[in-house]
Amino acid sequence: MNTAKRFALLGVLAMAGTIGACNNFLTGGELSTDPNRPTSGTPQSRFEATQPSLWALLSSDLARVTSVWMQQLEGINFQYTSVNIYVHDESTTGGLQAGLYTGGGLVDLREVESESVASGDSLLLGQAQIVEAFMIGTGADLFGDLVYSQALTNTPNPTLDNQLDVYDAVQTLLTTGIGNLTATGPTNFGAGTSDLVYGNSRAKWTALAHTLKARFFLHTAEVRPAAYAQALAEAQLGITSTTGDYKAIWSGSLAEQNFWFQFFVNQRAGYIVPGPFFVNLLKTNSDPRLTEYFAVDGANNAVDLSATRLDPTFSQPLVTAQENSLIWAESAYRTGSTGPALSELNIARAQADTVCSAETGSSCGIGPEAAAGSALLKAILTEKYIAEFQNIEAWNDYKRTCFPNLTPTVAGLIIPARFFYDTSERQTDTNIPVPGAQPTRNANDPANAFDDFGVACKGQTP
Repeated sequence: MNTAKRFALLGVLAMAGTIGACNNFLTGGELSTDPNRPTSGTPQSRFEATQPSLWALLSSDLARVTSVWMQQLEGINFQYTSVNIYVHDESTTGGLQAGLYTGGGLVDLREVESESVASGDSLLLGQAQIVEAFMIGTGADLFGDLVYSQALTNTPNPTLDNQLDVYDAVQTLLTTGIGNLTATGPTNFGAGTSDLVYGNSRAKWTALAHTLKARFFLHTAEVRPAAYAQALAEAQLGITSTTGDYKAIWSGSLAEQNFWFQFFVNQRAGYIVPGPFFVNLLKTNSDPRLTEYFAVDGANNAVDLSATRLDPTFSQPLVTAQENSLIWAESAYRTGSTGPALSELNIARAQADTVCSAETGSSCGIGPEAAAGSALLKAILTEKYIAEFQNIEAWNDYKRTCFPNLTPTVAGLIIPARFFYDTSERQTDTNIPVPGAQPTRNANDPANAFDDFGVACKGQTP
């Protein structure tokens, strides 16, 4: 891999293993000199450097923390014991909010976009716009109101945009990016070999953008019910094959290792273990993903992540055909089309079988469902909870649906529904309130009194 990507990875790996008091996860040498933002080179090399920053946002601290909150994993040691009982503060994000803007974030993406316009490379412009929308939309998921319209404008103390306005801006940007991907002509080179995931494929970038539109529409559907129809329309244009999955790609060399390997093997072994609730669900359903996701002992007890998932070269899935099919299925169900909902659920299960078989090396046998009525919705939501293991989407779905209807680990507490803004962001912007004045939930996420099946929601209302 080239130097720009290596520097970017060194920087984001320094953030990726941190939480709370462990912000010195990696120090020394290049890791202490902020090498993660390239200051020169081509727009393609700058675009390349943004990709590991996106991967860090999606598959490091925040994915681990939300997996613990979703009881897919369990924190049993040091600061993760606190995470397990919902103790979190401004340091929990480990500086990843700042990464939305610097170190391969919005600053670099806007430079790529500006240079692409100047050179007439609309393909690269579209690719950068999709990554920007992906990153900023995820920021809205995590923090709610966000500095965006005034970002990079040299405005002192920029204001926070309303979360729903940020989602709307992200949707507009994705639409624009999709349009730019269609450009042809001698100046439209695109990212080329600096596209580390899709190899500069217009078709794959287009499908990703539509799936992201479906994802972000879904995130607003609790307060904008019409968004289910919008998500359905976008999912029909989204990723349909596992070969189009968007993944974090790792070579396995020292500065280019799967974040989960970095944490579970190199730095924090024994801090997090398989979550009993999730393991019991897989066992109850005789789901073969038990051994895809986890290492099991002779008594069939899950004891760690699987060897495949802890391989330093494992390509961590971030946006997948399974997710797209399950958005399609749920949105179809909620708009009254139960036949397509069942069909897409079973397409998702077939996709899951393809992935499981590839990871385990043998046939997994994840078969079709035949559910109807409310049982069909439960089957769709259960499948998505299982498919989104190690992904913050399990948490985003839970906030919207209260499914699964988790019992909090501490009686009387609620499962956290947003992250606090980073300390560094609050200290440099007086418009960011102190932690005690920040909301407990975001605008898209009023607490559910009941789940979709009429049961009181145990983890969202005290």
